[in-house]
Amino acid sequence: MEITNNYSRYAAQSIAENGTANSAKKKETEKTTETVESSKGKKITDYTNGLAKLVPSVVFKVGNACSSAQKGKSLTVNPKLLEKMQNDPEKEKDMKDMIKGVESMSKLAESITKASGWTIVYQHSYIDENGKYHCRMQTRNDGMLKLSDKLREERKKNSEKLLEKAKEKAAEKKKELSGTLEEKKEVKEDGANLDLKA
Repeated sequence: MEITNNYSRYAAQSIAENGTANSAKKKETEKTTETVESSKGKKITDYTNGLAKLVPSVVFKVGNACSSAQKGKSLTVNPKLLEKMQNDPEKEKDMKDMIKGVESMSKLAESITKASGWTIVYQHSYIDENGKYHCRMQTRNDGMLKLSDKLREERKKNSEKLLEKAKEKAAEKKKELSGTLEEKKEVKEDGANLDLKA
């Protein structure tokens, strides 16, 4: 019995000492990990800020999907692609060219839509983890929104004239139908009167 008790005390003491040592090692490892992650996060932030400078006319974001906002212009780049770019100089060069192309395409689309009397409501671009480009855009025809008061008034008058003509035709049809119904009623009554006399 005594051996077991001494052994269990020894085991408990050993576990406690190991726990304290492991705890200290764990805290040290956590601090190192936090420092590495902090510097890594800082590097990624600096890297994305550098990429954002390539597209000053749009909002640069890091994410897994195209923005769903109903206004503005944005470019979202997949975080996995950013990692690939940081590790592969050739990939980085290609993707930087594509990002610059998004800036050019955005300006070109805006100038074309303005020239044709339209306005871009939103334009959201996305580059996925494989480096494929996707774009969503909605435009609005400002020319139709800015119809002159004269044209609107003319349309209103034409609509009122058409409505009046339709009402007149409906009244005429009603008179014709009531006249036809009266004739049929008279014919029926005449036919009923003839049967009674016979």
